[in-house]
Amino acid sequence: MTGKYGIKFADIIDLCIFLIPISIICARLYYVLFEIDYYIKEPLQIFNLRNGGLAIYGGIFGGALAGFIYCKIRKVSFGQMADTVSIGLLTGQIIGVWGNFFNREAFGEYTDSLFAMGLPMDSVQKSAVTKLMKQHLVTFRDMDYIQVHPLFFYESIWCLLLLLILLLYTWRKKFEGEIFLRYLAGYGLGKCVIEWLRTDKLYIPKTKIPVSLLVSAALFLICGIVATVRRILSKKREKVSRRRREERNAAEEKNDGSRLEDIHNFENVQDEFRDILEELDRAGKMVAEEDTESNESEDSKSAETAETTETEVSESVEDAEAAEAPASAETVESENKGTEGSAESAEAEPEAGPDDREDV
Repeated sequence: MTGKYGIKFADIIDLCIFLIPISIICARLYYVLFEIDYYIKEPLQIFNLRNGGLAIYGGIFGGALAGFIYCKIRKVSFGQMADTVSIGLLTGQIIGVWGNFFNREAFGEYTDSLFAMGLPMDSVQKSAVTKLMKQHLVTFRDMDYIQVHPLFFYESIWCLLLLLILLLYTWRKKFEGEIFLRYLAGYGLGKCVIEWLRTDKLYIPKTKIPVSLLVSAALFLICGIVATVRRILSKKREKVSRRRREERNAAEEKNDGSRLEDIHNFENVQDEFRDILEELDRAGKMVAEEDTESNESEDSKSAETAETTETEVSESVEDAEAAEAPASAETVESENKGTEGSAESAEAEPEAGPDDREDV
């Protein structure tokens, strides 16, 4: 339980050290307050706990007040602490209420039912014996017995059932302190019946109103209503929170869907770009092929042109050579003729004599 509610075990121990003495004192004061006429006459009997006089409601209220103060000081959730302590308190009541059996006190009115309990007349308080009990005395071995309701047994069984219910209910609680409120309401309901049957009741001074019966009824009504209303409000808050959470999740899913749609659109755009790039690649390849073909045709044309040019050049060279050949022959002939003419003139000139050379 401590782990479930997030409370440290050390906090429970510290609380018990602080709470138990205060609860005992408050249980005693509760009893003394409603038997004030007797204790005014016998004030020293206030400290005599061996004669009984501890009221469970005084212990519960005093312990709740001490626990509230402790939780405020230690900054611990009082609701969580009360839920945890109430389970332990019920367990203690299941066992502790059997003390009434050993003390032969806090029994009910006369009964001859299956659960009737016989008590020796001499072992019980005379104030707790009613006229109905005296009318139905049972004598066994020269001893008178009264037959009464075993209220300790009823209360023990009721607390056990309540403990089982609260343990199961713990998993469905809606707010902190709900288990404690349900404990007070459930215990108050059972205590109403038990106090109704009880013979040694505590009364409000100067009245015949059983104080524990009144407190039990008040706890049952007030705590039951408060716990129910708070549970309904908690459920409504949960519904509102759930609806808001669903709306937020729907909005997030919508945003995720739009993002996915954007991603799909982006993927579609990527596909379109991919197709465009492939088309451009194919167009580029076609253009490259066309350029290659044109280059090859141009190269072939250039080669043809070069061949044609070379042919023309060779032809012109041949024509030039052919044209130069007759001219050379004529030139040679003319040169030969000139040579012959100069030879003839040389022969025709007389040789110069000495006189002639001197003149020269």
